[in-house]
Amino acid sequence: MSIPLDRLYHYIENIAEEIYSNPIIIYRFYPHGSKKHEDLAPTKNFQWYEVKINPGIYCNDQEPLDYDYCKNYTLIYQSAWTTLLKLCLIHTPNPNLKTHSNIYDQTLLLHSEQRSVNLETYKKNNFITIYYWCHALLARDWFRYAEYIDLDKKTVKTFLIYNRAWSGTREYRLKFADLLVDHNLVNDCQTSVGFVDQDTHYKNYKFTNSQWQPLHQLEQYFQNNLSSSTSSADFTAEDYCATDIEVVLETLFDDTRLHLTEKSLRPIACGQPFILAATHGSLQYLRNYGFRTFGDIIDESYDLIENPLDRLKAIVILMKQITNWTKEEKQYKMRLLREIAEYNKQHFFSVNFFNQILNELKENLITAFTLFDSIKSSNLWVNRWNEYLSHQSVIDFLKNSKEPGPTKIQVDLVNQEAKKYIK
Repeated sequence: MSIPLDRLYHYIENIAEEIYSNPIIIYRFYPHGSKKHEDLAPTKNFQWYEVKINPGIYCNDQEPLDYDYCKNYTLIYQSAWTTLLKLCLIHTPNPNLKTHSNIYDQTLLLHSEQRSVNLETYKKNNFITIYYWCHALLARDWFRYAEYIDLDKKTVKTFLIYNRAWSGTREYRLKFADLLVDHNLVNDCQTSVGFVDQDTHYKNYKFTNSQWQPLHQLEQYFQNNLSSSTSSADFTAEDYCATDIEVVLETLFDDTRLHLTEKSLRPIACGQPFILAATHGSLQYLRNYGFRTFGDIIDESYDLIENPLDRLKAIVILMKQITNWTKEEKQYKMRLLREIAEYNKQHFFSVNFFNQILNELKENLITAFTLFDSIKSSNLWVNRWNEYLSHQSVIDFLKNSKEPGPTKIQVDLVNQEAKKYIK
C-alpha cells in the first residue's frame, strides 16, 4: 500500500505561506517512514539561495520526538559544490533536525506531542515548536470510506486487537499478549502476535524494560501476525463486523508523553467502541477534541494510572469483566457503547472536528511565526561564513569554478541578508 503523505505537507505549506506571507520550506522524512535525519527532504526543489534565506519547518509529526536520536550525530551540509566541500568541509556538531543550513539560528519544528520532556529540550536549543494533531488529518484521509460503511454486526469475538510490531516503544505489547493468556482471554479475542520484529525473534530480543518480557511461549496461543507496516493506515470492515470492542495498542505506552496516532482513530472512524492502551490521560486527550469515551458504561479508571504495568493489568482486568457480563447485561451495555461509538464516528467526519484541528494548526503557526520574527538571529551563520570565505581555496573556487551551484553574487546576497539579523 502506498501512502500519499505529501498531500498533507503541501497543504500545510500552503497554509504556512498564506499566514507568513513569504515562502516557507517544508522538510519531511522521505522516503516516508524513515527516521534518518539526512532523509528530511524538502517537498519541492529550491535554489541554493532560497534554502538559505527562507525559514524551514521540519516535520517530526508522525513519530514521537527523540532529541537524543542524533546526540552524537555530525551532519555534513550538502550542496552542489562537491568540489568545494572537498576543499573546506563545513559541519556543525549535533544539528539535530536542522539538516539544511539556513541563515537563522532558530529552527521551526512541527510535531504532534504533548506533555514532553523532548519538547523542552528542543526549545532550549533554539527550536520553536508548533503542535498539531497530525494523525487526525491523516486518519480523515486514510479512513474516509469508513464513513459510508454500515457495519452488519455478526459478532464472533468480543475483542479486536491488532498486535504486530513490538520493538522500541512498543515492547509492552508482548506483555499484553502474555496477560491475555494469564486471564484466559485469548479465545475472546480476534488477534495475532508478530513473533519477529526488525528481523529479531522476541525470544532473542534484548528488552529495554525487562518487565515487558513475556513468560509464556506465545506461539502456543497465538497465530503469527504477518501484516505490513502500513496496515494501521487501513481498515478491514469484516474485522469490525465480527467483533464488539477494539483494544487499541498505541505506539507509546511505557512513557509519559501524549502522542496518539491513527490507531486510536481507526475504531472511531469505523463506529466501534474501544479500550485505549496508551499513555495515561489519553482518553482525556480524545475528550479535548470533542469525542466521548465510555466511562459511564465501563471502568475507564485505567487511563488515570501512571504506572504502565499497573495500567496494562487494569486494562486486561476490564476485558475480563466485560467477558463476564450476562447475556442481558451485554446486550444492554453494548447498545449504550455503540450509541457513543456512533456519535464519535459522526464527530470524526464532521466539519467541526476538521476545523478544530485546522484552526489549532493555524493558531500555533501564527504564534510560532510571531516568535520567530521577534527573536530571529543569524550569528552562527555569519561567523561561520566569514571564516569559510576567508580560505584562499574557497576564494579561488568561487572565482574559477564552472560547477553548477551558487555564484559569488548569490553568496554575497545571502550574507548581506544574514547580517541584518546579527544580535
